[in-house]
Amino acid sequence: MPSISHHPNLPIDPTPREPGGADRPASTLRPFAPGDVFVGATLLDSATDDHAGRGRILQFDENLNEKGVLWVAGTTHLVYGLTFAPDGTLWAQDPWAWTTVRVDPSGHQLPNLQFDMRAFSKVHFMADGTVLFTEILDGDHQPEPLTTRHRPLPGHRTHLGDGDLWRYTPDGELVEIFEPEVHGGMSGSMGVTHSVLSPDQARIFYVSETGPRLMQYDLVNHRQLMDLRRGTEGDRTMMHFDLSMTPDGTLMVCMGNRVDAMTMDGVWLRTYRLPGFGWSIIDARPGTHAYVGNWFSGEVIRLDLATGDVVARTTVAAKCMAGVAVYLP
Repeated sequence: MPSISHHPNLPIDPTPREPGGADRPASTLRPFAPGDVFVGATLLDSATDDHAGRGRILQFDENLNEKGVLWVAGTTHLVYGLTFAPDGTLWAQDPWAWTTVRVDPSGHQLPNLQFDMRAFSKVHFMADGTVLFTEILDGDHQPEPLTTRHRPLPGHRTHLGDGDLWRYTPDGELVEIFEPEVHGGMSGSMGVTHSVLSPDQARIFYVSETGPRLMQYDLVNHRQLMDLRRGTEGDRTMMHFDLSMTPDGTLMVCMGNRVDAMTMDGVWLRTYRLPGFGWSIIDARPGTHAYVGNWFSGEVIRLDLATGDVVARTTVAAKCMAGVAVYLP
């Protein structure tokens, strides 16, 4: 078990990626409006690191018409796991910079936070006021065959992470660590990459990106539960990516070439077939529709969950989108 140490969430100096200057346009993010869609879409600009670039969050209206852009300060790579806090603040993670980004509903970036010197993929806001972070990396394997590389944990030569769940008070005090099973994905390095809580917050459903397992963990009793679904190793049709939940408790799981709808007990309900491969981020919280993004093509679509039709679409850029979230105040 990792040692419990306290890294207070002090504001992080955003100088490394401060917006402004001759080579960087001004941010144009507008005050958040109901139905606005936000996409983490870093502007890749490195010839030696295929995940590195200027952090960027794009703002669209509900029909995917672009409204504005935030050039994110203090990040170095992909902007992951966009999530809204109960107060309407947008949170996101940069697992390479070990930093948490926050944007207030007026559209202004707040000082970044660092809850720990680890690679986090997403934050969940618990009913008791604590925050639960998911750790994206596990073990010592750098992602392959990508050119990007992660920093080893402090005091380690190669160890990247433990794939755990880390719960903190809002002021940064570590409360507890959960140790769920992880799969590792194709690279063997993936921990808890994508996740969603059950409505009662007793369980967390999660995946190791590109892996064949849809896993669940009991947060109340600190125990692993039976997988909701487990495919055959190497089966391209059973690669799991991002997942979300509709208001009626239906799990919506990105599977590369489709979105699968399932009950929280693992019963398959429906499949939404999508063109091509690479559909890997989703927010289905509106209930009547979901926003789904394609890693390879850079497309974002609005998917009607009743008909299965794509009713709106836009294209951002290839291989840069790592999170989508709808503002539902």
